Formats: sequence, structure tokens, C-alpha cells
Amino acid sequence: MISLFDSGELNLNPPYQRGDIWSPIAKRKLIDSIKHSYPLPAFFIYRNVDGQFEMVDGQQRTRAILGYHKGYFPDMDKLYIQEIDANFFYSSYQIAVYIISETNESEIEDFYYRVNKYGTKLNRPEIARAQYSSTQQQNLVEKLSTENDFTSLNLFTDATLKRLNDTDLVAELLTLQKLGNTDKKIQVEKRFYENIDFTEQDARALEEQFGEVLVHFQRFNAIYPLNRTRYKQRNDFYTLYGFLKDNVNLERETLDYFYKILVLIGEDIYPSNERCYSFREYANNCVSQSNSKRARDERSKFLNDLLLNVDEHPLSRPEDDPDVNFVILDLLTFYNLNDDSLTQQGLYWLVNLGELERATGRNYF
Repeated sequence: MISLFDSGELNLNPPYQRGDIWSPIAKRKLIDSIKHSYPLPAFFIYRNVDGQFEMVDGQQRTRAILGYHKGYFPDMDKLYIQEIDANFFYSSYQIAVYIISETNESEIEDFYYRVNKYGTKLNRPEIARAQYSSTQQQNLVEKLSTENDFTSLNLFTDATLKRLNDTDLVAELLTLQKLGNTDKKIQVEKRFYENIDFTEQDARALEEQFGEVLVHFQRFNAIYPLNRTRYKQRNDFYTLYGFLKDNVNLERETLDYFYKILVLIGEDIYPSNERCYSFREYANNCVSQSNSKRARDERSKFLNDLLLNVDEHPLSRPEDDPDVNFVILDLLTFYNLNDDSLTQQGLYWLVNLGELERATGRNYF
């Protein structure tokens, strides 16, 4: 591409293109991306009937590369090209270039418009795959995202799989497994991917723990398909995964009972439910700032209060009692149930499934 420009065969300024509009810092950041082997979007070049080349998409990136090549500006480390391993810049790093031919100027202009208006940028997991490829963390993420116990839950569409949403979720779950609830965008990268002390032993431990939780999800899936519930949604799944990892050693019968409660009430959990504050707040924390630690902690508290209730008579407590369980109170009130509707399951007092089925009119099991 540099040779084409130097020989005068590549026109960076066809009529439909903008001029040189990138700031110096934007150009330096692009060079930094190349130095870190981050992938760049593809370049599209039109070869016209005269055999000359026109830059259709990638002009600003090309100008930045040419400017660095000519020594017009340094990189983010304040180094000019003469001061670095230029062989990597010129030979080792590869870009995707598409040559367009057998078309006319009007079609090229339409293509330029469409690419710039509707073009798809790399998302976070696509960048992570490129940035952390061959690291123990990314290898673990890739492995677990293809395990049958995970894929058979059918949490993703073909379109979301193509954008690597499955690996993105697995990376979040592994961070959750190791650190508990965190602010996603900050901690997954900084404390999981960039953890230089991450060892093979860490990877094995996380893989084992991940598998222990997925065993429960597989059993849940056999009771009632997860992808037919609200808990297939990313934020719900994240929260349920966190609950299971914290209670992984409870009796299976108890955990299965928990899941049946969640399935039965799932359709009543939505942001506009004015009759049940706890359901409404949980739903809101799934859609508003849902990846924040605060929202995640609130969702975790909801599951803990709902499923780990130890109060046999919650309706008998005054509302100013500091130990009152408002989630259980709201549930019983919403479904017109009373304290007698609770039954002991292991250590916990939970709503009776038969009464909950009658109250909801749902018979799934």
C-alpha cells in the first residue's frame, strides 16, 4: 500500500472522500494499535478502468500509516520509525485489503456511504481475542466457551455467536468466579486478562470451579429449558451463576427447588410491575447500569433473600424490624399467600411450589 502511494498509483482523495481530518493523537494511537498487534478494520481499494487505485475505506488509517512511515510524527512512546523494529511494521504485521473492480463510480460512492454509515466495528471480545491470543486466560476462555455443558444451554443466537458473545460471557463468569461481582468493563480486562501472575494452576482451578457450577445448570436445563426462561438473558444468567458458585455445595434437591421457584416467578419480573417492588427493582437492575457492581450486588441480594430465607413467619414481623425480609414479604403479598405458604427445604423456608403453581397458573414441571 505504501509502495502504491509512493509510485503515485494510489489516490487517497477521490471526490467522495474526506480530507485529512484525524488529530495527531488519533494517528499515534493507530500506530500504537499496530505495535500491539491489534487488528485493524479492512481497507477497501477501488481499481478503476485506467488501472489506478482509489482508497474507498481506510483513508484516515492510511494517512496515519504513511505519516509514521515518512517520520512525520512519533508513536505513543515518542519513538520515530527509525528508532523501532521497522521490520515488524513493514513485514510482520498484516492488514486485510480488498480490491474492488468491475464496477462504476456511482456504485463505489454508494459503497463508501454504506460502509461509513453501517459498517460494523470490532467489539470487546473480538479485540480481546486478538489482544490476548495465546495467553492462558484467553485459551481458557476459548476452551470453556466450547464445552458441551455450556453450549448445550443454547444461550446465544447464531448472530451473537459470530460476535463472540459466548467468549465474552465466559470471561465475565471467570472473573466473577475469581473476584465476585465487579464492574465488568474495568475488571475483566485489568484483573483477569492483564493479571501477569495468572498461572496454569489458576487456570485449572477456574476450569474445575466452572465445571462444578455448569453441572447444576445442566440439571436445571433438564428440569425446564433455561433458554425458555428469563435466566437465559446475560444479566440474569450472570447473577444466577454467582449464586450457584456461592452455594455450589448445597443439596441438589434444594438447588432444584430454588430453580423451580425462579422459573415460576420469572414472567412476573419486569420493570413496570407496580404491584411487586422487589420484582420491579430486580428487573430494573437488569436493564439500568446493569454491569455496574452496585446493580450486580442488588441482584445477588434479591436471590439471596428470596432463596436463602430462614424466617418461618416473615409476615408476622413489623416492617420496622431490621431483620424483615422484604423480598419474601413482597412475594407472599403479590401472590396473595401467607406464612403458612412457606415450607422448609433444608435450612431454608421457601414458598410452597404447589401453592406457587396455583397462584401463578403455571404448571411447568
